[in-house]
Amino acid sequence: MTEGTFSYNFPPANPHLRPVLLMQEKPQVCRYGAWPTPVTPAIISDQPLQKVVAYEAVAVDPADGTVYHTERRLVEGRSVLVDSRRQQDLIPTEYNCRSVVHGYGGAPIAVRAGTVFFTNVPDMRIYKMEGSDIKAVTPATPQFRFANLTLHPTHPDLMVAIREDHSNPSAANVVDTVVSLNLKTGKSKVIVEGSDFYANPVFNARGTRLAWLRWNHPDMPFRSTELVVGDVEVDEDRQISISNHSLVAGGPRSSLAQQALWMTNNKLIFMHDMSGWMQPWIHVVGGYVRPVLRQPVLGEFAEPMWGLGMSSYAILDDDHLLCVLVRKGFASLVVVSISGRSFEELSSDFVDIKYLKSIRPNQVVFVGCKIDAGEAIVQLTLERGNRNPVFEVLVSSSKTQVPDGFAARPEPLVLADSTGHELHALFFQPTNPEFVGPPDERPPCVMNLHAGPTARTTPQFLWDRILYTSRGWAWLDVMYSGSSGYGRQYMERLDGKAAELDVQDCVEATRHTAAKGLIDIDRIVITGSSGPSVLMSLINFPDFYAAAASRVSVCDIAELYRKAPKLQLFYAALLLGGSPDELPDVYRARSPLFHADRIKTPVLLAHGKQDLVIPVEQTDVIVDEIKKHGGQVEYLRFEDEGHGFRRAANIRLVQERQLAFFEKVFGFGGAGETD
Repeated sequence: MTEGTFSYNFPPANPHLRPVLLMQEKPQVCRYGAWPTPVTPAIISDQPLQKVVAYEAVAVDPADGTVYHTERRLVEGRSVLVDSRRQQDLIPTEYNCRSVVHGYGGAPIAVRAGTVFFTNVPDMRIYKMEGSDIKAVTPATPQFRFANLTLHPTHPDLMVAIREDHSNPSAANVVDTVVSLNLKTGKSKVIVEGSDFYANPVFNARGTRLAWLRWNHPDMPFRSTELVVGDVEVDEDRQISISNHSLVAGGPRSSLAQQALWMTNNKLIFMHDMSGWMQPWIHVVGGYVRPVLRQPVLGEFAEPMWGLGMSSYAILDDDHLLCVLVRKGFASLVVVSISGRSFEELSSDFVDIKYLKSIRPNQVVFVGCKIDAGEAIVQLTLERGNRNPVFEVLVSSSKTQVPDGFAARPEPLVLADSTGHELHALFFQPTNPEFVGPPDERPPCVMNLHAGPTARTTPQFLWDRILYTSRGWAWLDVMYSGSSGYGRQYMERLDGKAAELDVQDCVEATRHTAAKGLIDIDRIVITGSSGPSVLMSLINFPDFYAAAASRVSVCDIAELYRKAPKLQLFYAALLLGGSPDELPDVYRARSPLFHADRIKTPVLLAHGKQDLVIPVEQTDVIVDEIKKHGGQVEYLRFEDEGHGFRRAANIRLVQERQLAFFEKVFGFGGAGETD
């Protein structure tokens, strides 16, 4: 371990790879993009093998350390509650363990002494599970949606939760509150109200104090939130009351506080971006508030809070934290000393880490990914004294293993935009142990534009990426201005410039990468989802990309603004500099629908009819417009999908059609022919 330094330990070379290469003496030369590979859409989405697409929540029983998680399954079309170590499903098929508060959900479970509470979709009720017995706790009131279930530590019949009231379903009139729930009677009581949003209530060990987050429009939860602490009382009606509210950190349109955890009954740890980077801070009730570390680290200790229940650190003991630290796009695990005000990095192969939870002193669980293995629920034990980490995979999301030598290793690139500002990207070179490209050729490249835009692409294992790199394509993930993971200033660079600066950044990053000799500038395709920028790239740079594919496209930003859910009511205004009424010309200039006549690049679009975030009609209309003006467009419209595709057959179809679409553009019909 090295204090304050960054390093990433790639997995050692696979010992089984060498005999393969020795048998054929050396890799065959084959043109880039046409390499034979065992990685196919059929293998990726094979339903018997690949039933889990993502882990959505992790919870630990404080009584005995039992680990639970929820997993989203393609085959079943639902999220399932699972005993992680036993790998045992805990709820029957009629239940769907999810929350939908704030649109993105999260934090749907709470557990103590073997009793599990969970939120269910679509009836939105909270259920109690003891053994195999499952009973509803809350009445049938589907206008109420719950999340962040938090049990009182000394009153087992009491819980607090975030409640979202959709009695008036218009986005501006949805009401957030913190409520107290009597688990015996099912009755609820509002205990904190008045702000537009709430999140992440957490009790101290005695149950005498509660910390929570709040924020108001036009702020977003990854830009400005307030951390508040209040005193807790339990009244004679067996409900909770909160008094003496005290603001700890954060402020409107200025700074962010999140992920509060009580280290003792009066000592609170949280993440705060006062320095411009999310860092650990400490608050002593009635005393000081200060950073834990002596100097801020140029890295992020927390990710944007799109969903509830995010956890990027855990308490190890009364003086140490185990934290996730993201630098240059890679996550690492660091042990933070409170008294020493310093940190040490642990040796780890995991490049993406989330849902970090304490099991017991010096033992935690998290969801982790490597560059050659998908998501897994991982238990980490630290040996006392030397802090040597012992990792144990409890359960893995994918039963389909990456063939030896086919996982491309990410290379972080620090490039420059047109003004000289740093521009970050992750580059993945063509990777196949049996083939290399001709020495006088550069590979075609998939330039991937991540969704968000306040998000980032991680270097973790992704089948979609390996599908291309194993065929001899390069892959470039550009963290354009506005991306997370590189500090607040980097994130704020996109304010007022969305669908313009990000588009420019991606072109600049691709040009710089080509100038390094890594890719063929004449064979670039662009992919992305959940935004207008892929299509705006074809409009603003009509001769740059050879082909494009976009899933769930935004084509009319003003219409999306008017139909946005509550959480995102002012997000477009932040990104474009004002509302459609204030800036009608800007909204029109950056909405692909009004420039469809300029889209001449071949493009594949996909969307789900049940999408409640970005209506499918946005894609329907632009497809007609592109065709009307003679453009080449292929459209996959799914009747049974929403915002993001969940069904295995549909995912496979999109992968197959996109790959075939790109291969046709570059004439890779003869894939597998060697020189």
